[in-house]
Amino acid sequence: MTGVLAGFFIVWSLIAVGWVAGRTGVLGPHGRYVLNRATFFIASPALVLVGLLSSDLREIFSVPMAVAGISGLATGGLLILGVRLFTKRRGTELVVAAISGSVVNGANMGFPIAAYVLGDISHALPVILFQQAVYNPLYLFVLHQITEKESLGPKGVARSIGANPTIIAAAVGMVLAVLGVKIPGVVLEPIQSLADMAIPAMLLAYGLSLHGSRPLAKDDGYRGLIAVSSSAKLLVMPLIALGIGLLFGLSGHSLYEVVVMAALPTAQNVYVAAARYRAAENLARDTVLITTIGTVVVLLLISGLLGV
Repeated sequence: MTGVLAGFFIVWSLIAVGWVAGRTGVLGPHGRYVLNRATFFIASPALVLVGLLSSDLREIFSVPMAVAGISGLATGGLLILGVRLFTKRRGTELVVAAISGSVVNGANMGFPIAAYVLGDISHALPVILFQQAVYNPLYLFVLHQITEKESLGPKGVARSIGANPTIIAAAVGMVLAVLGVKIPGVVLEPIQSLADMAIPAMLLAYGLSLHGSRPLAKDDGYRGLIAVSSSAKLLVMPLIALGIGLLFGLSGHSLYEVVVMAALPTAQNVYVAAARYRAAENLARDTVLITTIGTVVVLLLISGLLGV
């Protein structure tokens, strides 16, 4: 299981650099704010666009992507239902709890795990493409609607889309991928450079957020939601992926692949989105932390039970 440990070493190393930067103050008092906004408005849209332009339609509309999509949306839906039924949490707290338990760290953890554990980075593409093309724009749109208090009418929808570059990048990328348009290398290169910045910047911003914070602080009032979201991410989502995979006729290594991808920790871009909209930031931050630690155990268990 050196692949699992290698993947986590990369993530923890970059988070540690961010924490050190926060402790030393090398980025100044607004470093986290600048990194979050640079990631949200510049690097993440570039990452989405490049990912879709370099994808194959067979990867976009594949069985593993269907499993990733159904398991992610089902887990998020169950969290929304459960939190609404058994708590008084509403609005942004409800949304952040749901996405914290259902959005996986496909890019930063997915590629190393796919390479070292599954043997090919292409196994990470279905979940990444689903999140970039569908899930991320969806929850960003919802967060924007809630926090900006805009009408859900045509004008409100248009303003939400126009204010969110990730949604625009996903739409443009999907259209170009479907049409088979090839972008010249000289045009794509600067976009690729910005895309390469996205994941390290997310992790650095997350590390900065940990400095001076108290994870699982009682005063935040999020301990219960963090436990629920973390449990959903680490246990419920992989189990749903297992069931959906079996329904689609997957077995052996193919089944193992989709369950491993579903068991990845909560993505740092959930924290970036929460920070961007000032929506339950500590809930997102602590769920990322707990799942990033707990996924090591979960992946080892999955490998022991399903590894082929």
